[in-house]
Amino acid sequence: MPKLLFDLYGVLLRPATPEAHVELERFLAPANPEAFWEAYNYFRPDYDAGIFSDSHYWNEIAARAGMEPIDCAGAVACENQYLLEADSEMVALVKGLIGEGFSVGILSNIPTTLAEQVRAQHPWLAECAAVTLSCDIGVAKPHPEAYRVAVDALAAQPKDTHFFDDRIDYIEGATYCGLQSHLFTGIDSAREVLRGLE
Repeated sequence: MPKLLFDLYGVLLRPATPEAHVELERFLAPANPEAFWEAYNYFRPDYDAGIFSDSHYWNEIAARAGMEPIDCAGAVACENQYLLEADSEMVALVKGLIGEGFSVGILSNIPTTLAEQVRAQHPWLAECAAVTLSCDIGVAKPHPEAYRVAVDALAAQPKDTHFFDDRIDYIEGATYCGLQSHLFTGIDSAREVLRGLE
């Protein structure tokens, strides 16, 4: 039976909305929003990989974007509150797959504090055969090592692992590593792939 590997945000959990970004920007009030978002994205891989702590990440953003010191705890709370909602249909689908005997894993880019909150909020994650989070392994997608660790955690081979993600760069990274990769565009796209595995 093939192994299944799912991303979290944009697949099983709701990604940040434009409204959430507006709220974060309102909270931080950067003089130069463009510089803020450039710094936010620039340092995100190290934050997701657990290389940067919360305070390190937000302080680096402030320095790069020319901002006043940031209330790091407030920034984390403001951002994370919008990143805890599950896609109930997709979660039900995955739980059903586990019930049918599929070995299901998670591979997601997520910083440490948020990962702790997600695990507490979504105990169904413990039903998965393996949960590989970037902050736990020190490397984030699309680095090849992230896929290797996730596949190993499933006791699988890349060619026998079907990976679902909503970002094309992460899909390309998985394909490069030999996984069967599928761009997630909604639950119907996942169901179509899964029907072919029955």
